[in-house]
Amino acid sequence: MKMAEKGLEILFDPLVMNNLTVKNRFFMAPMGTSFDLDQLANYLVARAKGGVGLITSGLMSVHPSGRAKGIGQLVLETDKDIDRYLPMVKAVKAAGSRFIAQLGHVGRYAFSRVIGQPAVAPSPIASFYTRETPRALSTDEVDEMVLSFAEAAVRAQKAGFDGVEICANSGYLISQFLSASTNKREDKYGGSLLDRARFLFSIIGETRKRVGDDFNICVKFDAEDGVEGGNTLEDSLILAPKMVEAGADRLHVWAGWHESLRPMLPSFVPRGAFSYLSAAIKEVVDVPVSTVGRINDPYVAAGILRRKEADLIGLGRQMLCDPDFVRKIEEGRIREIRRCIACCYCIDQTFGALKSDKKVELKCALNPELGHEGKALADLPEKKRKVVVAGSGPAGLEAARTAARRGHDVTLYEKEERLGGLLNLAVVPPHKEELKNILDYYSLQMELCNVKLKLNESFTIETLEKIKPDVLVVAVGAEPIVPNIPGIEGDHVVTSLDVLEGRVQAGENVVVIGGGLVGLETAEYLADGGARVTICEMLKSVARDVERASRWGMVSRISKKMRVLTSTKVIGIQESEVVVESVENGRETIPADTVVVAVGFTARTDLLEALNQSDIERYTVGSCGKPGKIADAVAEGFSVGCRIR
Repeated sequence: MKMAEKGLEILFDPLVMNNLTVKNRFFMAPMGTSFDLDQLANYLVARAKGGVGLITSGLMSVHPSGRAKGIGQLVLETDKDIDRYLPMVKAVKAAGSRFIAQLGHVGRYAFSRVIGQPAVAPSPIASFYTRETPRALSTDEVDEMVLSFAEAAVRAQKAGFDGVEICANSGYLISQFLSASTNKREDKYGGSLLDRARFLFSIIGETRKRVGDDFNICVKFDAEDGVEGGNTLEDSLILAPKMVEAGADRLHVWAGWHESLRPMLPSFVPRGAFSYLSAAIKEVVDVPVSTVGRINDPYVAAGILRRKEADLIGLGRQMLCDPDFVRKIEEGRIREIRRCIACCYCIDQTFGALKSDKKVELKCALNPELGHEGKALADLPEKKRKVVVAGSGPAGLEAARTAARRGHDVTLYEKEERLGGLLNLAVVPPHKEELKNILDYYSLQMELCNVKLKLNESFTIETLEKIKPDVLVVAVGAEPIVPNIPGIEGDHVVTSLDVLEGRVQAGENVVVIGGGLVGLETAEYLADGGARVTICEMLKSVARDVERASRWGMVSRISKKMRVLTSTKVIGIQESEVVVESVENGRETIPADTVVVAVGFTARTDLLEALNQSDIERYTVGSCGKPGKIADAVAEGFSVGCRIR
């Protein structure tokens, strides 16, 4: 077995606390799911087997008024809840990880339809998230809520957990007490910074009194709230030592509320962006401090530890994308890591579940087996078959990987000189560097899975007749839609692909037709290159096909770099200008040396049409079936790879 690379050994130094030893410097951060307990156990055991030293559960409600969702909510509200978790806790710990229960109450983030009553909070200030106004807790009710947290910690201890993490972050109930923006109380739980923190300090102290010293207590909190009137890093430097005095063994530092005015999750946030916060907290406390946020790279993680910015490295979405992340580092298999691309697909799945009464399955754009651990979806086939995959976008690559992994003889045809299809252009715009992880991952997987590659070679009906495969997977992708606009045939009219591939040099004044993801990314690429760009979108808003968690940050950034016209129709293209029309502005002429068309894609159907007379077993995956997102393509590729028998 290979060992961790030189310089990465620091990641595998044990962390020893008085009441808990973690075998390495990685922990799985708390993330909510809608899994039932059996599925949740399999999901967590897979990550424990993947080598992570400590796992933190998703939020476990301490009181019925504090539930975030009606389906899949973990609870430790009564003693009857204890036995439910015994098998899961035992299984996770047997798989090699220490296991911590995160205890929390969502406060004004609770939907009244979920909890059957108005949400509760320190003060009756409406929630931006739910659009509902909560009821203020009385002083006696706050006292009782302190006991609810402490009693839940005792239940976690009886269930076999190694400790608890008190959720005082992300704008949930304790955060709401800590912040002057949401705490307007005039009793002992409001007023000055330390008085607003009395609720948290009381929870820590009461919990310590009840669980004793041989049980780990962590507090997760926001070093900066990121909301107007919220707590700052300076405030947190005062609070952190007080948390330790109250009984905390470890501090888990996060960067802001759900309503934070700064992006924290999308790919345009730098890797390890928030370690400066944990570094500051480390200066004022003498207990281990954890950092988390946009860490998908072992070298980034090792650098944080080496610079003494944190003692533990939190892995959130990276654990969804690759449960074996830690083990691959330890075994020197870094190139095999499937890195999270920070696309926020998983985040939108989770928040979609919270905002509806439906069970929405947590999904990862790149890991189609998430939530299906233990089900052996990619089992061995009945017999080995000769499989050909035509096209090497995400769908084709995943189909080839899965089919080959299951034992089939797979050959992949790609008409270009490199794998990836349109992914090779998707990495070109600003802030899209993480997409290169997909190309790197699948390029290595083709090698490891012994997929035979035929580059610079189109797959045709003649190829089919010559090699006679048993199964054909068509994954030839899509091509740009060219709308019917007068003047669209002009020499200065190009597609977004022409621009991103470098086939054309854009002029000084550019009009981009289409305000979806591709149009916005191409526009930003051109604007950063010095062009004056105008985006024209027929719909009322742009970025409608961008994940919610990424959309607002992207739109905010774009709007500062260029003119964005919505509800605007392009009615004509002339030699050096574009004519548009809108209800608000009427008819307008916009200077345009270059016009970029980015109104979407349509499936390539030429190969499928040529195959109409063939009786070969075949499947269509990815954009040549229906243009969509990377997540859809990967899921389709995996499904087809599993279906070939």
